[in-house]
Amino acid sequence: MITVSISRNSKNNKIMEFEISGHAGYDEYGRDIVCSAISILAQTAVIGLLEYVRIDCTYEIKDGYLYCKLPQHCSEQEQVKIDSILETMVLGIENIKNGYGSYVSIEYKEV
Repeated sequence: MITVSISRNSKNNKIMEFEISGHAGYDEYGRDIVCSAISILAQTAVIGLLEYVRIDCTYEIKDGYLYCKLPQHCSEQEQVKIDSILETMVLGIENIKNGYGSYVSIEYKEV
């Protein structure tokens, strides 16, 4: 199962970090559409943060694991872009969970 953890700021509900771990087990390695879909959404979000918004976020990507932590202070313009990217990622992951619920778990935390 893939576990997705989204941590939000308790004051403004902004995503502060996210972590994705595990493998869906929907199909064999290299053919698992659930793992692939979640990985594409999360990695594209990180690329968007780095290349489009140009923020210095902390991240780690390896097989079956992705972690991303946002900087504590961003400009208002950066925050709008960050929110757009990350909330779209969350919508995509939630949509995949709706179709493949036994392969994806999402937990929300307040920090």
